[in-house]
Amino acid sequence: MKIPTIESITIGSIVGWLFSTFMPIYPLIIIAVAFILYDVWSAYELDKRVKKKYPKRKKTSKFTSDKLRHVITTLKERIILIVAAFTLDKWVLFTFDSKLVYMMTGIICVEQFISIAENKSSCRDHDKDSRIWKFLSRVLADKTSRHFDIDEDMTEIFKNEKNNDI
Repeated sequence: MKIPTIESITIGSIVGWLFSTFMPIYPLIIIAVAFILYDVWSAYELDKRVKKKYPKRKKTSKFTSDKLRHVITTLKERIILIVAAFTLDKWVLFTFDSKLVYMMTGIICVEQFISIAENKSSCRDHDKDSRIWKFLSRVLADKTSRHFDIDEDMTEIFKNEKNNDI
């Protein structure tokens, strides 16, 4: 039997302390990650709708490594925000009942929910789809142009075209 070294005991103790200290926020992180991943899925669905509606302009609707890097960066930033809010709650604002970590997670989830609603309401045929998407497309931003890497003015030109032969 190998005797553990002081380094392995120290590292194990630190990992155990981190795991137990931040355990209360794991469900919040899971909820935020679920919202972010569903936003990614809704963006992929929008990409497929854009490709179907504008086949001459949209060559592919694949998930690329650049998009994966953006998703990983978003996940990392949002998790850091949740951990920072928890740290502030636990060690800085401990005398107040601020629930900052819940507010931060709520803000992240609302941000992702709005992005999901934008993705779902963009590039829709409003004659065939439900009224909710038509209403949301009036209220929220249209993300169709982001899938062409063009500005918003060009989207109006695409919407006014009768055919997709350009």
